[in-house]
Amino acid sequence: MAEGTTPQSRSNSSDLVEMLNSNESRSPAVIRKGLLRCLAAVLLEVLTFSTALSGRVIWLSAVVIVLIHAGACALTAHALHSMMPPSQQQPRWSGLLFLFAITFFMPPFGTFGMLGGLIAELYFPNLPPPPKPWLSVEFPELPHQPSTVAARPEYGDGALSAMLRYCPLPERRLAAVLAVRHLRDHNDADVLRLALTDPVDDVRLLAYSILDRKEQGFSALLKSFITQLATARDVGTRAKLQKRLAQTHLEMIKLGLAKGEVQSYLLSEGRRHIDAALQVVPDDRESLFLLGSIALRQDDLDTAEKSFLKAQVLGMALEKVLPYLAEVAFRQQRFSMVAHYLRAIDPLYFNTQPLLSSVAAHWLEEGNSWPPR
Repeated sequence: MAEGTTPQSRSNSSDLVEMLNSNESRSPAVIRKGLLRCLAAVLLEVLTFSTALSGRVIWLSAVVIVLIHAGACALTAHALHSMMPPSQQQPRWSGLLFLFAITFFMPPFGTFGMLGGLIAELYFPNLPPPPKPWLSVEFPELPHQPSTVAARPEYGDGALSAMLRYCPLPERRLAAVLAVRHLRDHNDADVLRLALTDPVDDVRLLAYSILDRKEQGFSALLKSFITQLATARDVGTRAKLQKRLAQTHLEMIKLGLAKGEVQSYLLSEGRRHIDAALQVVPDDRESLFLLGSIALRQDDLDTAEKSFLKAQVLGMALEKVLPYLAEVAFRQQRFSMVAHYLRAIDPLYFNTQPLLSSVAAHWLEEGNSWPPR
């Protein structure tokens, strides 16, 4: 509900002014002249009807009576047309012909009916309601289903984040949240958490529903793995299931679905499961990499470094291990090793990792200035 002058109120005001102007343009002299003409036409009609009802009508007098009736109708049509509002006097000839036909073929009801309507419109005008100082609108209905989003999203996570931050239209921000569903999981979580701070309820609720659906999916996956683990008897199968459990716990943390005490609990559960898996298959490079990732988040830097190095020796891709080793070296304040690890990464790999590329550019430029530790 917005106060002030609105387009609707301006339209009502213009209609009122137009009606008042039309009434002013029909001056009393014009109305008086039109009424006198109608009176003269009525007198001619009375004369013709009295002659027709006298019983002394021959064919010649009948023609004269019809001509006098036609003249009276023409005079009535011109008088009625002159008393009409100026906006209704156009087109002129079609209006005159209509009034003439009404009065000619419906004597005398056409004349008195049209004259009565004009007098009622003149002295009892149907004025529009006074303009309101605000415009009342109805609540819009929510769509039955969300807007269709292309299978191939038009924007990336950066563009969607910028749209949520700076776009003033709630519809565009809602479309941005819908487009998030087509991003990768590690990209859409940040955008959805940003959407949770939106001032519009629809945007926040949609982002919350998508995040809640992800949490429910992970919870169902964890429940399925735990159920299978409880019934599994084969040692190798149990090791695979414990590895999958640790991966699921870590994935939930990476997506930001767990914070605080819940994150600590998931890390400890993931560490317990991956330790059990490594007791069965101690040389599994993926399990070692997973152990290093969990230990790094638990600030167990020595275990993380040993796990990453052993995974690298067992054949884990350098591009996957070296960034984590650089992070471990940075947190241990061995800054020369940070540049050493980053320099060992294939430069082509940086083209697919813009964030890592910017960090590596800084460290490789300043790497020689750090003293070895």
